[in-house]
Amino acid sequence: MKIIEIQAIRRSGHHAFTNWLINNLLDTDGSIGYCNDKYNIINNGEVLWVNEAEYGLNQTKKVISEVKPNYTFLTYEVFLYKHNNDSRPHVKDNINSLLLTPYLKEKWGVTSAINFSFVREFWNNFASLFTLFPFYQEGDRIDEVQQWINYYKTSLKYNFKTNGGIFDLWIQNEKYANNISNHLINKDNKLSPLDTTGTKSSFKNSKLTVENLLTRNNLVTFPDWFMEMVNTDEELLELLNKQQSLL
Repeated sequence: MKIIEIQAIRRSGHHAFTNWLINNLLDTDGSIGYCNDKYNIINNGEVLWVNEAEYGLNQTKKVISEVKPNYTFLTYEVFLYKHNNDSRPHVKDNINSLLLTPYLKEKWGVTSAINFSFVREFWNNFASLFTLFPFYQEGDRIDEVQQWINYYKTSLKYNFKTNGGIFDLWIQNEKYANNISNHLINKDNKLSPLDTTGTKSSFKNSKLTVENLLTRNNLVTFPDWFMEMVNTDEELLELLNKQQSLL
């Protein structure tokens, strides 16, 4: 079994990215959307995609043991995790695997395990988050927004450290996309990222083009409290300056 864990943040484009990977893996035309459920058993069990894998970790172990796929994709997007759906949540403080242990690797016959970071440019990612959750604009759940920022910083540091993927480069640079495809599934890329399916966009009546995906922040006016939160976080500003140098 080969396991690919994709560590992302909500609204980063990681569903479209994972769908693109699986479509390349299975040599499709890219039109199939594979993320319909929590546990997506694909191609008669050849592939298993676990969505929001940070929730229900114990159940996920059972499903993997039962399905025994050749490829398991685990996608993460939230700063919390739960061992069971009804258990108390814990806050993530790193981007390490939440699931794999030496025992499970041996039990499942894991031949390859990749923990891959995937991030999106900060302002566009948070523009999508604020659009998805309009109550953020009203100043509700400020502590939750701070947790998103903290998780973004943790993710970005890990992304730099491990040379992870960047959404903004993936959608516009064919060579970059091909290198990622070869690294993760050992196959050349045959598909345009914009032609694969993700989850529903936060923005209404918006055609997916490189230009509008890279300028989502122009559609949102962030509240003053958020701008102050960002501009007084020296660590975040330093990380964002480094991020901009890569784009």
